[in-house]
Amino acid sequence: MLLFDLSATQPSLESKFHGGSEYAKQVFFSSIEHGYKNFACVYDTTKELDEKIKKICADVGLKVIGVSGDKELIALVNSNQFSTFYSALPYHLFDVDTSRVNFIMTVHGLREIECSYDPVQWHYRDGLISKAKLLIKRLFFKNKEWESYFDRFGRLLNKEKTKIITVSEHSKHSMLCFFPNLCADDVYVSPAPCPFGKADPVLAKEYHYLEKYGKQFFLLVSANRWMKNNYRAIKALDDFYSKHPSCTLKTIVLGKKNAHPGIKNTEQFIYIDYVDYESLDWFYKNAYAFIYPSLNEGYGYPPIQAMHYGTPVLASAVSSIPEVCKNNVLYFNPTNINEIENRISQIYHNKKLYDNLSLLGRKAASDVSVVQNEKWGNLLSVIFDGKC
Repeated sequence: MLLFDLSATQPSLESKFHGGSEYAKQVFFSSIEHGYKNFACVYDTTKELDEKIKKICADVGLKVIGVSGDKELIALVNSNQFSTFYSALPYHLFDVDTSRVNFIMTVHGLREIECSYDPVQWHYRDGLISKAKLLIKRLFFKNKEWESYFDRFGRLLNKEKTKIITVSEHSKHSMLCFFPNLCADDVYVSPAPCPFGKADPVLAKEYHYLEKYGKQFFLLVSANRWMKNNYRAIKALDDFYSKHPSCTLKTIVLGKKNAHPGIKNTEQFIYIDYVDYESLDWFYKNAYAFIYPSLNEGYGYPPIQAMHYGTPVLASAVSSIPEVCKNNVLYFNPTNINEIENRISQIYHNKKLYDNLSLLGRKAASDVSVVQNEKWGNLLSVIFDGKC
């Protein structure tokens, strides 16, 4: 019997909502829809489990096992009770003993190896103690941290009796570059199932005061995570506002409660903590433009989710983002604040470009949906039937 890792659907320490958990949820929901019901599930009792998942497990009669933390989860996998174990977020499970179980995993990317540090991290540290800790880490443990991640990925990817699924050609070839002993044929690529929102998403009551800004704001998301690099985008927008005092467009920043120090045009920015999924879709749909300055992605849902609503996208030209978004967004170097401002200026001043990106984005999102649906059955067969 297969054991399905529901802990992958649960919140991480960094954020309540993240792409990996959304991917894991889509795999779980789709498996039930496709008739796969003869498997057991495991989840972490110390974290919140999605109510919809709980209900489906109860309705279908799936066996659900609760564990407390990684050690108990690994012990369960190693207990020889299950023939196969699947995890959509396996990075902490490098101690699973594959002599006893077939380990199928989705590895979204090698973010900690590809981009272990960037100077923007300093702007995400509050207080002298936090900054001092980062300084000590950079001065004395820089290589040790990278080597630790490299060792963990190596222990995970080089196991016997494993099948690796990944979500982009970028991620596949990153694995092959860092771990050349891997066989290319053993890494199966299937696009991440992007969770597209409703046609008319409704904004939660607590945010109704923002409805007046419909189509009158730039949007940034996941702003508390340094890897998403929103600080540089905020600096670029701040510079843009200083040069365009007549601009009435606001910037809504999701995932962060307070402004970064040193921002001059503070009245132009609205900071909100993480929001529910439907409200997030409302922001994607009603933004003037979506800016995605991420430093690294294995796939990257947000640009496609915004494009689904015809919202023009400005995005980083790094990692998997160009592979996923193709020629349907306006790209920039995510480490160059001037270049980000340049693209903001283009989208603001060039109405023809704006309208073209809106049309291209909507069609691109539709094409992504078609490809996902075509490949989804094959992906589930890899997980549940061991086929490729």
